[in-house]
Amino acid sequence: MIQSFFIIFSMDSIASLTQLIIDIFIQRITIYIPQFCPFLYSTFENFGFIPYIYFVIYNYMRAVKSVTQVFMTVNRMTCVLAPLRYAQIWRQFIPFAIGIIVFSPFLVIWNVIISYTFPVSIFGGFTLAYSKKVRWASLSLFQMIFMMISLLITIFTTSITLYKMRKLENRLKSSERTLCFASFYMSAAFLSAAVFQNVGSPIVMILISGQLRYHVIPVKRLAPKGSTVVSVSSVSRKL
Repeated sequence: MIQSFFIIFSMDSIASLTQLIIDIFIQRITIYIPQFCPFLYSTFENFGFIPYIYFVIYNYMRAVKSVTQVFMTVNRMTCVLAPLRYAQIWRQFIPFAIGIIVFSPFLVIWNVIISYTFPVSIFGGFTLAYSKKVRWASLSLFQMIFMMISLLITIFTTSITLYKMRKLENRLKSSERTLCFASFYMSAAFLSAAVFQNVGSPIVMILISGQLRYHVIPVKRLAPKGSTVVSVSSVSRKL
């Protein structure tokens, strides 16, 4: 009865594990361990397929997680709304869900697939970038759209699930209730990551940069020390 949830959860776990491995053994090393950078940089330059495969897989798995998050919360919502028909519904729907999880991330990375990937030096290390084959098709834009859609669906389905669980608290099996709470925790983690990724960086920049902070909030008390604040006022005179 709960097999469909674990299928989706397994796909999410594979995406998370792949991202974690790439992040630890490639991405963090190329940024924070400069001793390895000359060798890796030359390797990535001479064998262009290596950064290409790594960049495509990493961003593919990143998009997969947004989709799996949606289906996990929808799965739990279905369990609460239609507990008697839950198994039958997902027995028919799970192939469709797997297809969407596997193929929809290509809507995010299609321009990366057809573009050229190359290393870029940054602060003693390096990261990867790509030359856009289609100029308007930005990876960050597609990722943000994907994540925002997932965010809205996650909030909607989780709210419905919480509301219905209050009424069905005594009718749900302990295993189902545990899965629902586990899904809530994962949703909370996803929401936190999504919010921080979309608005966290600008907030951090505003907090640490006095000039930027004063530019956003033009209050004299927020002006950085050593800067000159000039107030301009207009005076109208009756003739």
